[in-house]
Amino acid sequence: MMIMETSSRRPPLEPVLPLINVVFLLLIFFMLAGQLAKSPTVSVDTPLSQSANGPEARDKLLLVLQKDGQWFTEVNDTALTETTLQEHLKERPEGAEVRLLADAGVTMTTLRERLETLQELGVEQVRLVTRNDGEGQ
Repeated sequence: MMIMETSSRRPPLEPVLPLINVVFLLLIFFMLAGQLAKSPTVSVDTPLSQSANGPEARDKLLLVLQKDGQWFTEVNDTALTETTLQEHLKERPEGAEVRLLADAGVTMTTLRERLETLQELGVEQVRLVTRNDGEGQ
């Protein structure tokens, strides 16, 4: 009578620890390297658009225009006067581009007046900031 011995040895497990280390290092890298967009301190109802005109230039000055026509910067919740607006624009090179986040409820008359003010202060190009409505995706 022949007795067969069954092996209780398991096959060696694949080393998973190095893979976990690499995944965590990549996660930490992308968390530190990724730049999150600042959200303005004042709330506005951003208008929708169906298509974007390219990537947003986040290094440009962002002005927020509320429904009542008051100016704000993205980092300040105090309304800007024309003098403080002029000071913010002086910090930029001549004819610098400005991003404008206007409330969807701003009337066309108010928007036109504010754009003329920016033109008088030396701004040559204004990009309107909108949010994508997702239909084109």
